[in-house]
Amino acid sequence: MKIKLIILFISTVTVFLGCSKPKPKIEKITYQSKIFLENRLIEYVNKSVGLHSEDSLKFSLALDSFQRHIKGLSNDIDFLTAFPLQATNIRDTLMGEQLFKMATFETYTDLSRPKESILNRMKLRINGIFQFIDEAQGLELGGKYYLKSMIYKQGKRADVNYYKKTGGNIYVLGVYPMQVKELTPVPTTERMAKLN
Repeated sequence: MKIKLIILFISTVTVFLGCSKPKPKIEKITYQSKIFLENRLIEYVNKSVGLHSEDSLKFSLALDSFQRHIKGLSNDIDFLTAFPLQATNIRDTLMGEQLFKMATFETYTDLSRPKESILNRMKLRINGIFQFIDEAQGLELGGKYYLKSMIYKQGKRADVNYYKKTGGNIYVLGVYPMQVKELTPVPTTERMAKLN
């Protein structure tokens, strides 16, 4: 009788061990960023187990939470502090008798950034509105800037997404209309040749 119980116990333990899947190893992002949005994103992703889950239900719940978190961050006054963006579209708009300048700013890839930084894998678009033309002084297509701005309207949660990729996950942070108050060019070490 004891032998049967021991064999039953051993076979039960073997079945449980054989059926349990090993938990996937979650790599934590250890990079310490000075950019507010990148730093908050790293903190959130490191805490969120569901974003790394293979279970589609857990992942979809975690993605919903991620979307709400990023949308909430957009209300923070430091949302774009020290966050580099590139002007990809500039246009003039006339509303009534008032002339406005509008520009689209997007994230860009910069190979000189630290390898551990996730900034090159973050996607963000700002539809910037300049209430006064002088606020757009120095704005050039393709120029890289830090913006001081105020949010006009909350972005859509559906525009925020997270894609798992083998070369590094992609963080789509959404599209936000903002009133741009100040532009500061991003300092660069690249030198452009001048043709005279």
